[in-house]
Amino acid sequence: MIDWLTVSCPLEAFPQGHWDKLLGVNDRIIRLHPITGDVRYEIAAWDSIRSDSHSISARVTPSAVTVQGSPARIIGDGDNVFSWCDSAAEDLSVCASRMIAFFLGKLEIPHIPPLSLWDITRVDVTRNLLLDSLAEVRQSLAYLRSAEGGRFRVNQPDGDTVYWNKTSRYKKGKAYAKGPHLRYMMGRKDYAGRQYLPDEIDLASRLIRLELTIFKRHWKKNLNILDWRELTPNILNELWHEFYGKLLGHSIMNDEQLKQNIYAVAPSPGIGKAAYNTWWLIKSMGWEMAKDNHTERTWYRNLGVLKAAGLKVTDLGNGKIIPFKVQRLVIGQQVNSWLELRKAA
Repeated sequence: MIDWLTVSCPLEAFPQGHWDKLLGVNDRIIRLHPITGDVRYEIAAWDSIRSDSHSISARVTPSAVTVQGSPARIIGDGDNVFSWCDSAAEDLSVCASRMIAFFLGKLEIPHIPPLSLWDITRVDVTRNLLLDSLAEVRQSLAYLRSAEGGRFRVNQPDGDTVYWNKTSRYKKGKAYAKGPHLRYMMGRKDYAGRQYLPDEIDLASRLIRLELTIFKRHWKKNLNILDWRELTPNILNELWHEFYGKLLGHSIMNDEQLKQNIYAVAPSPGIGKAAYNTWWLIKSMGWEMAKDNHTERTWYRNLGVLKAAGLKVTDLGNGKIIPFKVQRLVIGQQVNSWLELRKAA
């Protein structure tokens, strides 16, 4: 599902008769010089646009109108676990249109600039994976906290949440236990979202949520996609699997199976032995120390053999092969609706 969009267009795309109403949406944050009282700068604050159980945020400046938030929160009953229709189908054009119409409708502004004038700068793609229990979800997160290596960096692992490349402006990941998150959100005094039933929260406690945030600079620079409307559901799905496929394995191997796999994919027995020894160095010394004990060329050659043998970044970061049922986790237990979740549970 699409869990977040940031979409904006120039203010001048609206008739001037609507500018005052648009510019009056936000409070202003002003920085003053403490002695002279001179205004250093003034910016518009982000403000929540609410309607009963739904909310997104908007900011209007003299140059642009920006709307951001979860399209799932303004579609159907506001379910942000699986969402409905367009968000679940990952249709960016329709999701953006729904968010824009929701915002302008609250302001009673009838004019909606054509979608070609709006630009998307951030997309969050989310999958929910079903495990056997909340304990298994938390065990999985414990392993994922060590999923470092290559371009992956774990940032501020905290409680039931793990972040990767948190400060990246290209793409970043986030994993957390959905059940505890729902309980936390519904326990807040200002919560105005969908009211989840007790059995839904119990079911959600078996879900591990894996979110991928993709920024405009990534799809422009690395994918050569200049128009966000070219980001089809298939491309978004491929990007999600590309990111998390490096963190989650596909089968359970014991050490002897791994050794056989390494020798099977290595170009020669000597390279196979070197790669296997590298694996043991990672297990005994950790990723960084093992890397320091190799030349750059040898390290990346052996690392390539280990990954070809079936090891993922998660395995390498933990120094052991993840013992939970990864095959069922990745392929068989992705659930996309409450109906699928109830059947699978």
